Amino acid sequence: MNTLRAITKKELHCFVDALIADGTYDVVGVKAKGKRFVYGPLDHAEDLRLDHDVTILPPKKYFLPPLESMMQYDLKKPFEVQATFDNKQRIIIGMHPYDIIALQQTDVVYLDEQQDDFYKKRRDNTIIIGSDIDAVSERSFAGSMNTHVADTGFDVLISNIGTQYLLTIGSEKGKQLVETYAKTKEATAADLKKLQQKRNTLLEKYKQKVNITTKDWPGVLVANYQHAIWEEHADTCLECSSCTMVCPTCFCYDVRDQVSLNLKDGQRVRTWDGCLLRDFTRVGSGEVFREEVKERYRHRFYRKGNYLPARYGFVACVGCGRCGIACLPDIADPCNLINELASFGREEDTERFFIKQKTTVEETGIIHVPRSATVTRVEHFNDLDTFFEIQLDDGKPLGHKPGQFVEISLFGIGEAPFGVSSPPSDTPRFEIMVRTVGNVTSKLAQLKSGDKVGVRGPLGNGFDTTSFEGKNLIFTSGGTGMVPMRSLINFVLDPKHRKKFKNITILYGAKQPKEITFMKDVDHWKTVCDTQCEVTVDRCDEKECWNGCIGLVTTLFPKIRMDMYDSKNTIAIVIGPPIMYKFVIQCLKTMGIPDENIYVSLERRMKCGVGKCGHCQINGIYTCKEGPVFNYNQIKQLPEAFE
Repeated sequence: MNTLRAITKKELHCFVDALIADGTYDVVGVKAKGKRFVYGPLDHAEDLRLDHDVTILPPKKYFLPPLESMMQYDLKKPFEVQATFDNKQRIIIGMHPYDIIALQQTDVVYLDEQQDDFYKKRRDNTIIIGSDIDAVSERSFAGSMNTHVADTGFDVLISNIGTQYLLTIGSEKGKQLVETYAKTKEATAADLKKLQQKRNTLLEKYKQKVNITTKDWPGVLVANYQHAIWEEHADTCLECSSCTMVCPTCFCYDVRDQVSLNLKDGQRVRTWDGCLLRDFTRVGSGEVFREEVKERYRHRFYRKGNYLPARYGFVACVGCGRCGIACLPDIADPCNLINELASFGREEDTERFFIKQKTTVEETGIIHVPRSATVTRVEHFNDLDTFFEIQLDDGKPLGHKPGQFVEISLFGIGEAPFGVSSPPSDTPRFEIMVRTVGNVTSKLAQLKSGDKVGVRGPLGNGFDTTSFEGKNLIFTSGGTGMVPMRSLINFVLDPKHRKKFKNITILYGAKQPKEITFMKDVDHWKTVCDTQCEVTVDRCDEKECWNGCIGLVTTLFPKIRMDMYDSKNTIAIVIGPPIMYKFVIQCLKTMGIPDENIYVSLERRMKCGVGKCGHCQINGIYTCKEGPVFNYNQIKQLPEAFE
């Protein structure tokens, strides 16, 4: 149980002034800014306002800064990288309970098994002195969210009970701070009674109320996914993402490189990002997987009220009301939106848009900091595609499974995800294919043998090859989908493994002959026993020499020797552009292959690779974490999976 101490207003000011004067900590607190309130450095205790209703920005800016340097680099010494940690000791005074609870939610995401060490460093170096709520913002509905009070998550909590203040000691650090810097006395039973009365009457101050409990949010949202309300509200959305910037439970981010003006060094920075912004889901090839405004507008509410509750067990809204204040068209307030939806109905299956799939964590440590590697071979396949063999400088094997991906870095340019093209091995060498579509890929295509790159990974979930043993296999690939597919095909066709699998069919489609990658592999696959390999192109220019099939990859299905296949004992793997999946899967169903025997690999903007930045989210799952390999029977229920 927390310890209570009593302190006078004068002594409270002395306590704050003593913390400032000591100089050990950067002391920040809530200050007035015109008629509003902000967090900022405190010079004197008189600057502190504990009677505030809500601050413009939440205190998340001290744990996830709007612009944060994660590492510094010298362009002449690539990948002699130095992670840059914020070692400031900080005290934050005046955090309201809803912001304390929001920070605890962020802890769940950022301090998991793939821990964000940059966030943890700030968390460990920060002492939180919260304050009970005196004034309630007109837009706040924290009372409905049960976030108007907090019992944990703080080191000290200040409560104004009229004639004096109570200090609730919530941690050993808080206890030492109070004992060292404050003059207090033991709280009495009467003091405790006043505190309870204050908290009980606080609920009466809330003008905004949600008409349903938080446990009912997921059901209401799931039932109304296709409702016209999303388009009606989105018609007035400015796509500014102000709602996400001021939200204490929105923690999505982007990562980019900044080169110094001297062009000799630079830093990799993390910046706030928001799901209302159009480019949030843009991938390297240019597609935006949440193109329409209504899709982005809807995603924000489902992330808060359905996707994160399914994953972590909490609604990611604490009722602070900041989004309602910041939104000019006044369509961002979850209180109003949920109340409106609640009248339309609800559903029992609240986890329809989520997949409970165990994620294998291959890499832990300081996320975003890459390992150094050397390019050992480069082969330009055509105008767009360049093949690379890369060797990790530490001499350790990559340790990947077929279907997993890596993040490849070029300091000064950026980082991008690539499927591993080579099968697993016990050497530090692996292969990728780079298609030139953007800044990172264009620069990568210019590299030569001996050049340095950075590598993070392996990341994501790959194929469980042991579950394929004893089965017939049908591989269907289109375009760059052959890159990760090659890893799996070469694994199962390896003489050490081939006998574990039955008949194998490989169907490969490309736009035109010059875009067929790995032709040497294709020729080899055609010679392997009990293996059928068919290739087609969408079109063939007059100048190109091509004697093979012309048509979409689906035109190859009639070539499959169906008399050799038992559909129930056949596994189908499909990797390619989104438009391909619908038609290929229909062909597989026509063959009688059940949905649970179909596996797909999906591409999204996998930026962080560890399920934190939010860019690759498909409904309730992260492609980089639960995927990119999925069982079709599970993923088919997600509306955003094949858009």
